[in-house]
Amino acid sequence: MSVEIVSIGTELLTGLGRNTNAERIIESLGELGIPVDYITTVGDDSGRLGEALRVAVHRVPLVITTGGLGPTPDDLTRKTIATVFRRRLVLDETVLAMIRGRFRERGIEMPSINEGQALVPRGAQVIENPRGTAPGLHFAHLHAEVFVLPGVPAECESMMANYVVPRLKGLGLGSSTGRRVVRTIGLSESLLAERLTGLETEGIPLRVGYLPHSNGLDVTLSASGGDAAWISEALDHAERRVVEAAGAAVYGHGRQTLAEVVGLALAERGLTIAVAESFTAGAMGTSITSVPGSSRYFLGGVTAYSNRAKQELLGVEAATLERIGAVSADVAEQMASGARRRFGADLALSSTGVAGPDGGSPEKPVGLCFLGIASAEGARSVRFVLGGTRAEIATRATAYSLDLLRRHLQGGVRP
Repeated sequence: MSVEIVSIGTELLTGLGRNTNAERIIESLGELGIPVDYITTVGDDSGRLGEALRVAVHRVPLVITTGGLGPTPDDLTRKTIATVFRRRLVLDETVLAMIRGRFRERGIEMPSINEGQALVPRGAQVIENPRGTAPGLHFAHLHAEVFVLPGVPAECESMMANYVVPRLKGLGLGSSTGRRVVRTIGLSESLLAERLTGLETEGIPLRVGYLPHSNGLDVTLSASGGDAAWISEALDHAERRVVEAAGAAVYGHGRQTLAEVVGLALAERGLTIAVAESFTAGAMGTSITSVPGSSRYFLGGVTAYSNRAKQELLGVEAATLERIGAVSADVAEQMASGARRRFGADLALSSTGVAGPDGGSPEKPVGLCFLGIASAEGARSVRFVLGGTRAEIATRATAYSLDLLRRHLQGGVRP
């Protein structure tokens, strides 16, 4: 089974947008044992899109497109499909009523331009879009199955889960396969790979992949062939090896996030958390509250960028700021203690650092940060020097801060 993803949108070619849809589609198909052989990215140009579609349906039996189904003039997918595959566009009254209903739910009148989203190529199956106004499409051409999905990530992911994957299973596509993901933080790719040397040659037809990102390193394990029980046993063995090799750096499995892991731990223990942020500028609080139900344990946060804010809002001592500066262990600890006291929380996290690209010095280089944690037993901090852009440094610091909390909740294990 060969698959081609056709990602549509000029923003994907100019760096203004990230192709997260392709990542999710690859992941969904991988769970079915269906590898992706081609990813084609094409801008909002009918001629080039038409060429990409013609090539795709002639070289693979499964084509999935994303993007270009909106109501604006640069959304050309529907019309281009009608031209390339010679399928006249027909107004689908049911789809039109559904789109009108979506606008009614929002309390606004549907602009007439949205009527174009109800045009369906003759013979195509409409894929319901529960999260937006652009329906997807499914049709067969020659030997190829073609799925046409919106570019909005949440809408694309919903259609993959609710329509495309079940349909592929119904067609009998894919093979017996399994996939596991072990999520780690604080270990380099090279170090972990060295610890896992030989894993792929232990008599198990296994593929091991390493995916480093701003929040840590994911180890992916996949196996196919044989029956489901055999695959599960092989992956169990491999997953145990990864967990043993990574040790305390393992924070989750599958799609678990650090925020979900610490949120569950806080909720189970009945503990509350507050944050005091400087250079992360609210990212820690945003990450924690990204989890549904976080109001059970997150009390609030203070973004104290200036020294004055650190003193007045968090009680950081002026003498400490004057003596060693804002980017220091003492200030991180005083910030965490101040946030815990101000919100009446059981625990508090803090961040202070130099995000760059300016402001660094030999003593305090760009990327230097101190992350603090305070509890009833007192406060402590950890020093990091992180690489990357300003945004990447803040993202990494946020992840390491949540990991500091995770390790504390697991028994005070130090990073």
